[in-house]
Amino acid sequence: MAQQSLFSRLHPSRLGLLGLLRLYSLLLLLMPAIPAGLLLIYTDMDLPHDRIDLLLLACLSLPVLASAILGHGIVRALLGPLRLLLQGAQRVEEGEYGHTIDLSGHPGAPEEMVHLVGAFNRMSDTVRRNVETIQATSRTDQLTGLCNRRHLLSEGYRLINMAIRGNTPCCCLMIDIDHFKLVNDKHGHPVGDRYLIHIAGCIAASTRDSDLTARYGGEEFVVLAPNASLEEARTLAERIRATVAESPLKVRTAMLNNTVSIGVAEYSMEPQFGANILEDMIEKADKALYRAKQSGRNRVETWPFPRQPSNAL
Repeated sequence: MAQQSLFSRLHPSRLGLLGLLRLYSLLLLLMPAIPAGLLLIYTDMDLPHDRIDLLLLACLSLPVLASAILGHGIVRALLGPLRLLLQGAQRVEEGEYGHTIDLSGHPGAPEEMVHLVGAFNRMSDTVRRNVETIQATSRTDQLTGLCNRRHLLSEGYRLINMAIRGNTPCCCLMIDIDHFKLVNDKHGHPVGDRYLIHIAGCIAASTRDSDLTARYGGEEFVVLAPNASLEEARTLAERIRATVAESPLKVRTAMLNNTVSIGVAEYSMEPQFGANILEDMIEKADKALYRAKQSGRNRVETWPFPRQPSNAL
């Protein structure tokens, strides 16, 4: 039991890196003292030369063997965690943020290495959270919580390319709040912000999970509807328009009635406007939106325009 307790105390994880190095240094210091001690023994005791030689060999071999074993233990205790730290750093560098190191396979790791690995894991998790925050901020409109214009355009190219490769439809809805300036002028910008958030919530609640909804700028919103034909996108637009109209916003003592105008367009392989298919689709939806505004607001218009404008709602 006492022997087991002694070995457990000499375990690398208990001694720590500094303790291991001190023990190793002590053994190295003892090695030169052994021949001097044997010389004193030889002068005081009348021993045969062969026994002196064996004793000298044994006394020299034991510290050397102990030093070799201890040195090997130090190297093993250090190399395993260091290798894991190097691999972990490479994974984080390659973009695997939040990667953690598990030292369960190295129970003999010194206490200092355990603390170092723990610090690495906390740092890696902090990097992951910071990167996620930056990514979310870069693609999210801070006021409404919807996607921002930058993310809309980057993700829009991907959706359009998927539609082209799969030979499936994809439509764009351009949405504008009617008379938004009057809300700001009459009730102030804080109420205007609440109004924008309210309308954004109505739009998001009316779209499908596969749709991409974004604040395009000011009081304008865009919905990209993959796998939706022009007629299906018009139905979606009518649902958004009706939801907004049926959801007034109460502010202080006033009740704000909401209406939006919406333009709808489908992508075309032969762009008429803009530099590419996505810009062309957005521009066509914007022209349809302008027609809805000119035709009385609180309505949906599609591109290409019908020969006869639809009746105002």
